[in-house]
Amino acid sequence: MRKNDFYSRYNLSDDILEDADIDWADLKAVKKEYEKLHETLDAVGRFVIDQMISSPVIHSINYRLKDSEHLLEKIIRKKCENKNRIINVDNFRTEIKDLIGIRALHLFKEDWLNIHKYICENWDLAEDPVAFVRHGDNERIVNFYKRNNCQVREHKFGYRSVHYTMKTRPKNEDYLVEVQVRTLFEEAWGEIDHRVRYPYEMNNDLLVRLSSILNRLAGDADELGSYMRYFKKKEKKRQNEHKKQLEDKNKVIEELYRQIESLEIGNLEKANINRNIADLLKEDNSNDDDFDFPWLDSFLDSDLFKGIQGRLAEFMNSEDFKPLEISEEDMQLLQKTQKELLSIMGPSPEKVEELLRTKGAFPDLIEHRNPDVIEGKLDD
Repeated sequence: MRKNDFYSRYNLSDDILEDADIDWADLKAVKKEYEKLHETLDAVGRFVIDQMISSPVIHSINYRLKDSEHLLEKIIRKKCENKNRIINVDNFRTEIKDLIGIRALHLFKEDWLNIHKYICENWDLAEDPVAFVRHGDNERIVNFYKRNNCQVREHKFGYRSVHYTMKTRPKNEDYLVEVQVRTLFEEAWGEIDHRVRYPYEMNNDLLVRLSSILNRLAGDADELGSYMRYFKKKEKKRQNEHKKQLEDKNKVIEELYRQIESLEIGNLEKANINRNIADLLKEDNSNDDDFDFPWLDSFLDSDLFKGIQGRLAEFMNSEDFKPLEISEEDMQLLQKTQKELLSIMGPSPEKVEELLRTKGAFPDLIEHRNPDVIEGKLDD
């Protein structure tokens, strides 16, 4: 590893290292010792994965050992944040807690609690879990994490994730493993943000804004997914309850039919009672049909539908909406068809009007009718 290449990749310099009280030789010693540990750390990480994959609510797991250059960059960053902090070849394994990094991904936000319980019940934790939240997150979310023994920290870039530092002890030696638990959407945003902005574009205003928008979309997608799951459960419950109600009602009706048959009344009275029960069943079925489309009324009342109506009205009243032009040949055909239709329905215009009123068809035509139209004449 050449120092100048490393500086170039991470936007560093001798002045930065000197200001953080870091010696380049110490960094090289850390890198050399860390690379010796790779094989052992890899075995520890794979052991933890083999255990965690048994959790049914974990959708997928990502695993990596920290890149050696990223380790050095993180040491420099930590020292720049706190010059009095000591990180060297002797203690870097405990000071940098994500040498072994695992990401446990789940599909729905609410699945986190089951993963949280699984980790806390089956692993020793070096410290309390840390839940990173976004600025503006609901207070109920913050309290929810606190009730489950998590430290809550607001992340300046809107990063959402829960971090666990697990302690495992193969071969009588302690090793730390960082497990980050987040949703698939949070993982996607985090990966995109990291690849686009890290390490040189962290303060690029436009990329920060774009990343923030993507973060909001990812959060909305998480919440929409949870709502879909919630709606499915509620709908399934409603269907089961409705099915049970129908079964209970049918049992009552069967008992009523049985009791009717045992009554000492005439067949005519029995038939009337049975007919009333049958009518009641028909009424219930019609109500069920209406309930199959509960979203239709809400859509018709929605701003979206009203907006569509408004745009259509604007277009029809604009100069771009030209009257329909009918050729003389089409007009003659239309007149002929109208006469044939009227002859089938009867010669009396009054009967035609009465028929249309009875059927409820074309109310505007009836209320504002033109006598010429009724008689089969069409004006140009």
